[in-house]
Amino acid sequence: MKQVTIRKAQHHDLGSILHIYNQGIEDRIATLELDTKDLTYMDNWFQEHQGRYTVLVA
Repeated sequence: MKQVTIRKAQHHDLGSILHIYNQGIEDRIATLELDTKDLTYMDNWFQEHQGRYTVLVA
């Protein structure tokens, strides 16, 4: 079995997070949002998700 590492997201992860997020919007199975997001949106979203509501990546 392959080991998965879970860690706190860092700013350099935003491009990958954005890609996955937009894929969920385009597929219409992961969110009810209709409009894809850009890197500025994702940067603001990331700043709002620090501390108690931190973002994790695997």
